Amino acid sequence: MKICFQSKKKEILKKKEEKMRRKRWRGEIKREKKERKKKERKREKERKRKRKKRERERERDRREQDKEQEENENDESVKKKFRFSLAHDQSIANLQLVGLTSSVLHLANKMLDASTKQPSTNLPLTTSTSSSSDNDNYRLIDEEMKCLFLRTRNPPDHAFDKITQKIFGHDAYQSVAKSINERYRKSFSDYRYQLKNVLSTLVKEFRQIVESEYTESSDPTDEEGNNFISREVVLKRILSRYVSAIDFTKLSETSLDKLIEFSRKCFKIVWVETESANIKEKVKELDVITEDLEIPSRSGRNIASSLKLHLFS
Repeated sequence: MKICFQSKKKEILKKKEEKMRRKRWRGEIKREKKERKKKERKREKERKRKRKKRERERERDRREQDKEQEENENDESVKKKFRFSLAHDQSIANLQLVGLTSSVLHLANKMLDASTKQPSTNLPLTTSTSSSSDNDNYRLIDEEMKCLFLRTRNPPDHAFDKITQKIFGHDAYQSVAKSINERYRKSFSDYRYQLKNVLSTLVKEFRQIVESEYTESSDPTDEEGNNFISREVVLKRILSRYVSAIDFTKLSETSLDKLIEFSRKCFKIVWVETESANIKEKVKELDVITEDLEIPSRSGRNIASSLKLHLFS
């Protein structure tokens, strides 16, 4: 009788334990379902956030493209004025050339009348080389402006005046010099826009890498960012448009390191900031890193490197 009672008691306890295990199992299933739903809501929220961010980026890019188009239209008007000014100067030079040629022909006719001999084929001839010279000067000023951009993204007015004066020989108050300076101020605006575009593209690429490697959104470490913005990326993508003007055989390792440091800090700014105005102001503050660098130009003139950017410092 006692044994039968104990066996029944054990059976009852066993059933209770089984019942508790089932309850715990059901509870775990519910918790798992609840956790899955929570994770799914979190993922959906993250997808919505990314979608909104992409839409904001597309809208920002569209505004930037509209702004660039407007600037390009303004630039075209400046170029037309500049070409008109050059054509005017060329026409004056041609008139002077015509007058000089007439004098030479008159002198040759007199010599022909005075002698029956065949005129010497070594008489001086006046040829116009202004077109070739202008092309060389424009190639040179393009090169020096790119070197200047590597020193400062926001040069003072006297920097444009000095470069134009040294290459073309025009003083700052002359209309031709003003046209040239206005043209290259527009070029600097384009340089800044292209720099921001390249950095924005790199930020998108790096963000995709970060999001693919981590389940949760997080900012990369400085080391990860620096590894991504390597020397090769700096020279072949970020600054590729400008370093073509550099004589690398004379560029110091210190100057190159400073350009890489500048590029990495620009990348971090574009990573954090979304407003173009904020990016522009913060990148402008980075001039302090590069403005004292010596950037040797391929021509060897080194006009941009020799400029004193701060006259009263």
